Amino acid sequence: MAQSPRLARRATASVFWSFLRFGSDQVFNFVVFVVMARLLSTADFGLFVVAFVYAEVGKIIASGGLVSCLYRAPEVTPRLADTIFWSNLGLASVFALGGLVLQQPIADALGRPEGGTVVAALGFVVPVTALGASHMSRNLREFGHKSLALRSLLSGLIGGGLAVVAAWNGFGVWSLVVQRYAAEIINTLVAWRAFRWRPGFRFSLATLREQAPLGGNVALSQLVILFISRTQDLIISHALGAGAVGVYRTAWKSTELLAQGTITPFSTVALPTLAKLQSDENAFRRAYLRIVAISGAISFPCIVGFGLLANELIPLIYGEKWAPSIPVAQALTFLVVPYALNFFADPALTALGRSGVIVRLAVVQLVGTIVFCSLAAPFGLRAIAIAYVVRSYLTLALQLLMFQRATGVAATKVLRSILPQVSAAAAMAVAVTAFSTLRDAFPNGWLYVACAVVLGAAVYVPVLALMAGPARAEALAEARRFISEGRRPTSEKA
Repeated sequence: MAQSPRLARRATASVFWSFLRFGSDQVFNFVVFVVMARLLSTADFGLFVVAFVYAEVGKIIASGGLVSCLYRAPEVTPRLADTIFWSNLGLASVFALGGLVLQQPIADALGRPEGGTVVAALGFVVPVTALGASHMSRNLREFGHKSLALRSLLSGLIGGGLAVVAAWNGFGVWSLVVQRYAAEIINTLVAWRAFRWRPGFRFSLATLREQAPLGGNVALSQLVILFISRTQDLIISHALGAGAVGVYRTAWKSTELLAQGTITPFSTVALPTLAKLQSDENAFRRAYLRIVAISGAISFPCIVGFGLLANELIPLIYGEKWAPSIPVAQALTFLVVPYALNFFADPALTALGRSGVIVRLAVVQLVGTIVFCSLAAPFGLRAIAIAYVVRSYLTLALQLLMFQRATGVAATKVLRSILPQVSAAAAMAVAVTAFSTLRDAFPNGWLYVACAVVLGAAVYVPVLALMAGPARAEALAEARRFISEGRRPTSEKA
């Protein structure tokens, strides 16, 4: 990227806008999640979780499969664009009809008559998402993250607001349906306005056959990754009951939101950036290591900090009835390293066209999750969380080796890129843990949390700067460029 200053500027500016975009998404989703956790019973909350899974599967099909081919293509021809658009819309429509046809079996499986109807309604959001997915991908290909950030703010504000109003007025799990429809309709309208392109009818079956392996593997890997976490829900439900699923999912969702909010903005920009560097191996490796390091510098203190303060934060945010989630959240905090690396493996491999490696890794992770969590289930929720963490580190070792063979990025260099962040987070953990002995001196939980956060930042930042060594001057310069690019008017960046 040093050899392409314009690419570096566009990438850093896009990260800025991606933070705004994903930050707003996570805030609004988090608000809805908290409201649901407080208003719904554990049984209703379990239905909410299942319905949310169906919505996420649909979103992956509509925006995470075939449209990923648009990133890697050297040139997006009219034939390619039309083929991807209509094929993607067709798949989304089939998914929607499938939910409609299967709503009764779904209701029977859930044991809730309204469950099938809720799931079927969510299925018809998927074609709406597909209508704007190609526009979104082509806009991201050109680093058009600013317009997408504004889109997310608008859709999140309206969709999240309507969902909260619906929940307060007794709509229950239907609040999720309200949120999805409002948000996706706005997303699609803004995507069409941001990228002024109207699909034609140059559909080509030959082009579809050419692109299907990459798009299919990307979608399949994302679905397998989604099922990795949801498999735990099935195991927990079978061994410990539906109420335990809500407890576990509350802890999981909290950690996941932090990871997505701090890492996904970087991983989203990583795909178009690395795709443009796919022909320059040295530049590709440097860019990959740099973006992993910078992302880790932000994500590590957030995720580790939540684990350290889970005793206070979970009751304060969700209510006292979710206190059993605390030990689970503390165990899941140790996923910070796998999170930091897993989020970037898929974009890098997709940029190089190595989607088969992604699928093989995802399948290994899924099988490992089933085995480890099933063995741990008789010992309770915390044991399941610990088993998942152990599985994650074991498969991470395999991932690093497979990633090294596929990309040429040495596993040792990847680990060294996050060593300063790990060390700084460990020092922060020691300081905050020692500070917890003074908890009784604070009149309320929020004041204690605020002081702990300030202390953690006061320890983390200087230790990170010290551990970064010779690279810290470059990192600080890059941070300044990041801030200046984010504030600079779009006309100046061009």
